[in-house]
Amino acid sequence: MARTADHERRRRQVAEALMEVVGEKGLARTTLADVADRAGVSVGLVQRYFRSKAQLLRFGVEHMYHRAEQRLEEVSDGPEPPASVRDWFDRACETLLPLDDERVRELTVWLEFLPAALADPEMLRMHRDTTRTLVDALAGALELAAREGEIPPDRDPRAEALALVACVDGLTLHHLVTAGPFTAEAVRTALTAHLDRLFSAPGSPRTR
Repeated sequence: MARTADHERRRRQVAEALMEVVGEKGLARTTLADVADRAGVSVGLVQRYFRSKAQLLRFGVEHMYHRAEQRLEEVSDGPEPPASVRDWFDRACETLLPLDDERVRELTVWLEFLPAALADPEMLRMHRDTTRTLVDALAGALELAAREGEIPPDRDPRAEALALVACVDGLTLHHLVTAGPFTAEAVRTALTAHLDRLFSAPGSPRTR
């Protein structure tokens, strides 16, 4: 068990190093030697766990998505449970945006990985599966919001979930790449405006 734990710790260490280097240099300029140097290990050790750069990149994507899932779970299961479905959406959607240094790094890497995913069927599968899981979770939460009277009953939960994912991804892209008017505060304000329009039923906490 100890050897397995150490093995997983090493793999996570290498994944963290990969994300740091890709965030700084870009995916195309990142080498296994760069990652090994940042992780403080030998190239041989990296190659022991990952036989190719493609395998390493796939693990990095999986590691990044897992961290995003953990943040969403913490919103629901943390020490301060959400007071309403709307409260859950406010907090959950903010975890998906690049609003602190850690998430800026992760989502910068995410932008680097997307073109690579188009050329790698396994990475593309992971991306699509993770996105589908997120949409399903948001749609389920919106169905609960409709039952609780927080959103109008005529809204389509799945269509609204898709729109919300597109909104969050668009805000992420513009905050990281366009900058200018897309400051952190502007991104928060835009997200709040989107959720205000969605949670417009009389039973919503913002409209009582």
